[in-house]
Amino acid sequence: MLCKTIIIFMLNSRLLRQFIAVAEELHYGRAALRVGIAQSPLSQAIQKLESHVGTPLFVRNKRSVALTPAGAVFLEEAYQWLRYERVAVERAQHAAGGDIGQLSLGYIGSAGYGFMPDLIGQFRRDYPQVKLRVFEMTTRDQLERIKGRYLDVGMLRTPLADDETLLASMRYQHDRLMCALPHTHRLAKRKSVALKELAHESFVAFTRQHVPAAHAQLISACATAGFYPQIDQESAQIGSVICLVAAGLSVALIPSNLQSLMHPKVSYVPLSDTTEFLKQEVGLAWRRDDANPALASFLQVATRLSVSPSSSPTS
Repeated sequence: MLCKTIIIFMLNSRLLRQFIAVAEELHYGRAALRVGIAQSPLSQAIQKLESHVGTPLFVRNKRSVALTPAGAVFLEEAYQWLRYERVAVERAQHAAGGDIGQLSLGYIGSAGYGFMPDLIGQFRRDYPQVKLRVFEMTTRDQLERIKGRYLDVGMLRTPLADDETLLASMRYQHDRLMCALPHTHRLAKRKSVALKELAHESFVAFTRQHVPAAHAQLISACATAGFYPQIDQESAQIGSVICLVAAGLSVALIPSNLQSLMHPKVSYVPLSDTTEFLKQEVGLAWRRDDANPALASFLQVATRLSVSPSSSPTS
């Protein structure tokens, strides 16, 4: 095995093609014309190859040329080697074009019930050879990992803070908060609820530490409605928020696209308030200097599928 490896490294594609020409033509004159060199240099090249291999590859006489058993085996290996070379070139070209490679993505839980499945599904169909690594995490964790080069792109709450100068972002989807209530709650059967009607309720909020934007949004929306929310429970994951509401411990404000997250003990009721603080924006973020071609391909798919009329890259 070691000898074979050493021999392969001593060869080159040109020499292998010269050998294949002689093996297929079994005539030095025709083989020389085929590879575009004189017959004498071709003969010398084959002799050099045989010296590297350590055994004759051809039986020669004045009338004919034939492969030795070793030559026949070497011919199959030469074909395989050139196939590997072609595949390597093709894969490198595809990688440069973003057709293959690897892409690491993060997403917030609410995006998993919104645009994320459609976007990733379409990207998978368009670029099936790109290996995807997908992680659920909060917006803050995504930003840290994108800047730390552990993620290529994040699906998170936007807009980004003004000091995120290393990152670029794309507004992707606008949403609106709604109320999640225990199914036995006095307001659960209503067609809509004014936020001020929840002034004396116990809230479950996204944690200030892990989801600061969502936490601040709850405070601002309630303040606009004239009260400060009584927050008795906190969670970093949307699934836990819904479970706490289902247990009857709290009410919550969650993105309206999470109506698909059905729970038999939770009722989702729209809010009648018109305050801007109930609006929510979700988008994509990535490093400005990320040269991963697969990222460029992903952003092209995202732009094409964007469900927001105002979606556009932001600098």
